[in-house]
Amino acid sequence: MEVLSQEMVLGLIGRIYDAAADPQFWPAFLQDFADAVAGTATALVHYDFQESRANIGASIQFDPDYVGRYNAHYVSCDAWKAAWLARFNRTAAEAIVTCEELVSPDQLAKTEFFNDYLSPQDTVHQFGGPIDISEGRWCSTLTCLRPQKRGPFGPEAVRLLRLLLPHLQRAIQFHRRSAELEGQQRTSLAALDHLAVATILLDEKGKIAATNREADRLLRQNDGLSATSRTLRAANQRETQELHALIAGAARTVQRQGISAGGFLALPRPSGKRPLSVLVAPLSRHAFAPGIQTPAVVVFVTDPERKPDSPPDALARLYELTAAESRLAELLMQGETVVRAAERLSISHNTARTHLQRIYQKTGATHQSDLVRLLLSSTFAQPARD
Repeated sequence: MEVLSQEMVLGLIGRIYDAAADPQFWPAFLQDFADAVAGTATALVHYDFQESRANIGASIQFDPDYVGRYNAHYVSCDAWKAAWLARFNRTAAEAIVTCEELVSPDQLAKTEFFNDYLSPQDTVHQFGGPIDISEGRWCSTLTCLRPQKRGPFGPEAVRLLRLLLPHLQRAIQFHRRSAELEGQQRTSLAALDHLAVATILLDEKGKIAATNREADRLLRQNDGLSATSRTLRAANQRETQELHALIAGAARTVQRQGISAGGFLALPRPSGKRPLSVLVAPLSRHAFAPGIQTPAVVVFVTDPERKPDSPPDALARLYELTAAESRLAELLMQGETVVRAAERLSISHNTARTHLQRIYQKTGATHQSDLVRLLLSSTFAQPARD
């Protein structure tokens, strides 16, 4: 291979971080690396020790048929892999070696792995090593191969991979963490769809970051609440300004620049239906997966014309409420005041307040806004009735 140059090394490092940000760039790095060491087939391989299997991930110049064969069978008789495992008690850098250091050519030539897998591809010389290791669980490696006529890889190739190793480790760790966050994000967003109440997540600028199905339905109706350019708007300018003021105050609280707890707002509807009940609240940064667009504010919107099928006893089971307490809680979730709820339940105002105090004790809420937010976020969706 050519003598290592600063330009070559920096170029390869740049390729590594391109791939860390976007995995589609791994083949470009692998090709540049193979060119630098006069290799051909080059790949990132993930070994799962617990499942006794391997997966060739990003690769160049590998016959797809042989990739499948390796994953399905030859990983179990890979003489190089077995010798590598014996070196894993050393540092990752020390485990970067040529195949001749691992297994003698004479010994390798007697194996099924050499005769049925390597020779037909003419990839009999190899070097590489572990990038990221979890002892006893898995290992991510880089491997580079080349034909018989090119001879074994030399010390310069090993030296180059050792120089690149810290950057490859960061890239693999970053990629794995990103994949975890994407999975958490999908899970968190899917959980929003189970909420019976319209739920809208906003970022620190008040822009919509995510919505659940119920919110999508409500926004499509454009009856009292709509979204334009990822910004929530009420039916008229005054209510829109009030809504934006609540959102901005809650966002400042999350940024530690204010103390607003959000608040309630009733939004009139041009259709003449009962107003939408809106609750705006600051959102803990730990409430949802960190992969979601840094939500800062949550907006719950209840449509009093759309009653969820979930019966009052669902809340009773969740918080050990009595039947009377759960009926009051359900009306509060629908946007009723305690006074109005008492009238609908045909109980005195004092009785309603007594029920409310007991609900506070059982749920841990201290204010009505906290209670409604808690109840709304604890109610899971079932088919709703219009």
